[in-house]
Amino acid sequence: MHGSYMNNSQHRRGESVRAALSIVFALASILYPLAPVFAGGPGSTAVQVLKTDISPRAMGMGGGFVSVADDIYSVTYNPAGLGRLYLPEISATYLSGFADAKLQFLGFGMPLPINGLIGLDKPGIAVSAIFSQSGDFTYRRINDDGTIFSRSMDAEGTKVFSLSYGERVYSQEMKIEGYEARIDQYLGLSAKYVKSELLETYSASAIAFDAGWLLVEPKLGLACGASLSNYGGGMTYLKETYPLPSVMRLGLSWQRPTIMDQSVLLALEYDIYTNEGLKNFKGGLEYHFQKILNARLGYKAVDDNKGLTMGVGVHHEGFALDFAMSLANEVFNSSQVSFSYKFAGWRIRDYKKAVHYRNQDEKAPPQKKAKKPAKKEPARPKKAQEPGQKKDSDFFMLY
Repeated sequence: MHGSYMNNSQHRRGESVRAALSIVFALASILYPLAPVFAGGPGSTAVQVLKTDISPRAMGMGGGFVSVADDIYSVTYNPAGLGRLYLPEISATYLSGFADAKLQFLGFGMPLPINGLIGLDKPGIAVSAIFSQSGDFTYRRINDDGTIFSRSMDAEGTKVFSLSYGERVYSQEMKIEGYEARIDQYLGLSAKYVKSELLETYSASAIAFDAGWLLVEPKLGLACGASLSNYGGGMTYLKETYPLPSVMRLGLSWQRPTIMDQSVLLALEYDIYTNEGLKNFKGGLEYHFQKILNARLGYKAVDDNKGLTMGVGVHHEGFALDFAMSLANEVFNSSQVSFSYKFAGWRIRDYKKAVHYRNQDEKAPPQKKAKKPAKKEPARPKKAQEPGQKKDSDFFMLY
């Protein structure tokens, strides 16, 4: 009798766990505006925060960043972009969503003072952390005596820690129909540890990897990139296993200067969520003005949360403050702000022998002049003999 009671109790517990997971995943589809979920059906994935745009710059451009990656936020879009870091950089981001959902990002990246595995250039390395909360979930239960038990819990809390690496693996100039093109290629890899806790009771963890490729033609301002994110094992809550939201990104970008110190950046991207059967097309632009102001506008065309995005950034010396928001609809709107700093005075020492080139304004040291051979004085022309003047020979003859 006692064993039968335990089996029934375990069965009811298992059913309650599955019901709780379905409720939490359904709730996540509302709390995370940029990460819709189809809970309970085929293609369901866990840790939807891994699909969220984490960068005001990228979000302002509609999320099309896989081919633009050139800063610390390359760790979330394309780790190959870390090979383009030229200064140490630190950044913190805060994202606010629907129903008290929030997210914090903290990352630090820098170029290493040694050559990479290929030996072509210095690589870039970065560490980052993501902390997210999906808001509160109120659990209510009717007791046997008819009273109602109520408890407020965190719907889901997620922590993601990443270590990323990227370097330039190819650089060559080639002639294409008379045009001398320069081709730079970058490769990158990230390893991340993901930990999630549902309803403050059920926890799971997993290891995932990101890989990225980037090709840049700096003379024309063209770039194309590809990456695969969140590839790894699934999250197991008790006996239920849910895969991570793997994302394959393909993108193109073009950046050209206009007048003075201004430029326009255009980016297009196509995303495929391999475990969910979802697709997304993104596009955006960034207008850069005088190294101070950046204005951004983007659009998501094929998405459950399609619509406009916009953002702005203000830069001064090494400091940067960026803001972006989604204008998809009244329910799924979200905003994020970031603060970044580039350590302009922290130069990575080059181990190669430095060649000193004299500044043009610097005066050249005086050089010793070589002694020139003495010039022979030209023979003076003989004066013409005046009439009546005696010659030496006359005196000789006289003597």
